[in-house]
Amino acid sequence: MIPSPGPGARKPSDSSPPVGSRSLVPPGPTLSLASHRGPRHTVVAVDGPIDYHTAPQLLGHLTTTELQNVPLLILDLARVNFCDSSALGAFVDIHRRRADAGHRFALSGIQPEVRRILELTRLASVLPLYETVEDALSGD
Repeated sequence: MIPSPGPGARKPSDSSPPVGSRSLVPPGPTLSLASHRGPRHTVVAVDGPIDYHTAPQLLGHLTTTELQNVPLLILDLARVNFCDSSALGAFVDIHRRRADAGHRFALSGIQPEVRRILELTRLASVLPLYETVEDALSGD
């Protein structure tokens, strides 16, 4: 005879995590993301640190169906003063995906701390960097 599950047992259709379970991404700060669409571009303004906790949120936003076919996607980092290797990986991933699809990607408003990391890792020579969103819009 198989014992019946106790009152706290989960049903197979229950999508909520069990009590005491851990998520793959620990809780942490979230980013504020604001998208502004133009005729042939979208600017995504980021506010907050981009790191292990927030890079998945950024990637999720930048890979939505509505942003996939925009000819130019500009990530405005004017309010980002910290990024780690997770952020760098996200930048490279988005750049690669967009290039493979024949679309452009640019970073603008890069703060000194973030620029230093991009330069140290030599990503400044790979990723299109602009001082302002306007520069990215007029650059080719």
